[in-house]
Amino acid sequence: MTTALCWDDRFGTHDMGRGGLYLPADGLVEDGVHVDNPARITRTRNLLRGAGLDEVLRIVRPRAATPDELLLVHSPEHVERMAAVSAAGGGDAGGGYTPMDATSYELALLSAGSALTALELVMGGEASNAHAMLRRAGHHAWRESGYGFCIFNNCAVAARAAQAAWGLGRVAIVDIDAHHGNGSEWIFAGDPSVLTVSIHQDRSFPSDSGFVEHVGEGDGLGTNVNVNLPAGTGDPGYLYAMDRIVVPILHEFAPELVIVACGVDASLFDPLSRLGLTAAGFAHVAARLLAVADDVCEGRLVSVQEGGYSHVYAPFCWLAIVETLARVPERTEDPYEMFIAGQPCCRELGPWQRETIDDQARGHAAYWPL
Repeated sequence: MTTALCWDDRFGTHDMGRGGLYLPADGLVEDGVHVDNPARITRTRNLLRGAGLDEVLRIVRPRAATPDELLLVHSPEHVERMAAVSAAGGGDAGGGYTPMDATSYELALLSAGSALTALELVMGGEASNAHAMLRRAGHHAWRESGYGFCIFNNCAVAARAAQAAWGLGRVAIVDIDAHHGNGSEWIFAGDPSVLTVSIHQDRSFPSDSGFVEHVGEGDGLGTNVNVNLPAGTGDPGYLYAMDRIVVPILHEFAPELVIVACGVDASLFDPLSRLGLTAAGFAHVAARLLAVADDVCEGRLVSVQEGGYSHVYAPFCWLAIVETLARVPERTEDPYEMFIAGQPCCRELGPWQRETIDDQARGHAAYWPL
């Protein structure tokens, strides 16, 4: 069976406006292109095509989500406000750094719809797994608000749809974006049927969330897992955290579906994080998650695109992930690999990294057999 790729050309047209990285131009911050501009996704789509994956993947044009589908996780007030902001020509979705224009609401519906289309292909047996390409990203959005470039929480919408439409009892969301998946955590904090795992740079964004001791609440105690990695962790440390904490917890939870919040802003060249992963590292991460899905839920895995802001290198990281999902025998060569192979973060696991991750595993051992 094939791997599906959900794509619509409109994802490459949305303009986040101007700014210095993500700040509005003001004072000493000079005007420039917003860091979340269309290049990051159009270059990814071009690379997938250029690498020959269109001959391997099932390319599907996604549908838009309906407002009622968004209400599975968002409040009516939030959905209505997002529509009103776009209708007024633009504004902010929440937090002061989430710009919208007149097209943002419709594009956010299409983004959530891309995740839902990927879900439908996998659950309907038309694809073994799927990658939902999209803009706008979603993992920072919670029930009442958008945040951090995100309007609606695409992964959360897909998780609830999987439960509502297919009756799944256990769904796992594994967030590999460099920034904490705060929206998903807050939406499902008290729900033991949805395991939320976020592996992210410690206190990067948001700086006041994502701590190891935040393990959920009420009936959901233990089913929220945060793994905080220090800057400079690199491939060996990241993969050790996957093997020491994330993979064992996933096996124990035994989800009926794995949803991956697939950000690649943990890459070595990303302007918004300092974790230092390579494209090869992301391929290994994807292989571990695919193996878990094979073991516990008949391979059902839905990858949903999130952050990744190096317009040159992020496409190679997503390419490595999609090639892994499609089980391509030989990964496309990373043209930057020769320049990064000697970096300390790419070579071996340091004792301080092992100790940091082992300490976190001991913290999660109250709820999981680690």
